[in-house]
Amino acid sequence: MQELVSMVSHPVKIAFVTDRGYLRPTLVAMWSLLEHLSRPAEVHFWGDDLSEADWQAVSRVAAIRPDCRLITKALGAAELGAFSWESTYITAAAMGRLFLPRHVAGRILYVDGDTIIRGDVAPLFDLDLGGALIGAVRDDPTAKQMVKRGRGRKLRPAAVERVDGIAAYTDPARYFNSGVLLLDCDRIRATPGLLDQLEDVSAASAFAMGDQDHLNAIFANRTHLLNPAWNASWARAGLQRDLSRALGAEADELAPLPDTIIHFHGPRKPWLAPRRDLWNKTARATLSYRRQLRRYLRAFPDLAPPAKG
Repeated sequence: MQELVSMVSHPVKIAFVTDRGYLRPTLVAMWSLLEHLSRPAEVHFWGDDLSEADWQAVSRVAAIRPDCRLITKALGAAELGAFSWESTYITAAAMGRLFLPRHVAGRILYVDGDTIIRGDVAPLFDLDLGGALIGAVRDDPTAKQMVKRGRGRKLRPAAVERVDGIAAYTDPARYFNSGVLLLDCDRIRATPGLLDQLEDVSAASAFAMGDQDHLNAIFANRTHLLNPAWNASWARAGLQRDLSRALGAEADELAPLPDTIIHFHGPRKPWLAPRRDLWNKTARATLSYRRQLRRYLRAFPDLAPPAKG
């Protein structure tokens, strides 16, 4: 199967949102995306509590593509308010993505900083979203639980609680991961009341998974499910496609596309000091990240991600 192609080719616009703690990994993600990009683009880089030196680092990395326009924005209380987040790997700055539709025209692709990009993301801007307001990939951990439940396997109490909690505001089988989002900003703004609902950081912070749950609640039945290649959980898009198939996949989810955006979600990050258990199922993805990281550091040796969490 092939992904559905729109009759309209949208300008390529990319967004990264980070704070100082996640800046260096986010720079690696931006560098890898720009290296593979086939068309000129706008790159929107938003930062919380970044210093002048940090912003200079952003400009240096973005400069590898002179044909791409860098647009920066400093986040502050106006966007994040008094929001705080206890997780060490989900940052408060992630809430900034909720404000992208107010500031950007057309489509924009939001990408988390704990990613590496191994291919061209421009084809996403030619994709037919079928009238949906956003495009996103099913959340891998949630999909696994739903497939287990569908096959009559017993879930752990915490998993039952989590899935049942999701069911209160959306279909858990369609619950998506917010690490990669294709947003149709014009259509979001044109939907009465949606922009204010989206930007309600207080409501988002009340959810177990913060903005990810918030986005799923708001865009329930208004999301086009993308091929897992665009948000491959630790480089395992093939396994994600199997889960999607078991859950009644949409056509775009099943095409055997190569893993393009690799997402290292969870607390274990590939830029941290390597573990010794190289037989672990995530080891191959970690080694792939570190190979690209070595190339990045040849160009930007002073911008290495932290070795310790």
